[in-house]
Amino acid sequence: MSVYGGDSWGREAQQRKRRVDDLLSSSSNASSSFKKLSSGKFVCLVCPHNPVLDSSLMLSVHNKGSRHVAAQAKQKENELRRQQELNKRIVLSSKTKIQPKTTSSNNHVKPLVEQTRTTILELQSTKFTLNAKDAASNDSHSSISSRERRQKELKFIAAGWKRDCHGKWFRDENVEFDSGEEDPNVCPL
Repeated sequence: MSVYGGDSWGREAQQRKRRVDDLLSSSSNASSSFKKLSSGKFVCLVCPHNPVLDSSLMLSVHNKGSRHVAAQAKQKENELRRQQELNKRIVLSSKTKIQPKTTSSNNHVKPLVEQTRTTILELQSTKFTLNAKDAASNDSHSSISSRERRQKELKFIAAGWKRDCHGKWFRDENVEFDSGEEDPNVCPL
């Protein structure tokens, strides 16, 4: 009981404590590493498991803990890495816009991305020309051997051989075979 009547001092003290907690929590961490819920509890947004904390005192104790400090360091590191990557992309895009096309003698001046792109294009074009030359030289030879292979296959079919689902040859039961007949599984097509 209060001297001034009733339990008003308890209610006033609780309101003062809430106001102080609100001021401390809002000013202590401007980076918004936590969120205040409608129930008055706090959620840590830095830690991967997002712990729910009952009071600002618990929040301040949590913020000093090793897990929170490690998660905060990792978050800052990721943010710094992201910012560096963004800066690299801005620099590379501005260099490619400003610099005119360089000749092959100035390869050391080009950015790494441009060098990689030209190398890949050169390799693809040489590979394509080599494949085209090989295909042109092999076209006449391969068409003769497609033909020979088909003739051998037809010869085996006419002799009474059949293929199973795996591509192996087997003898037809209704056909008589000579003992000297060659086995298509042994001789290559």
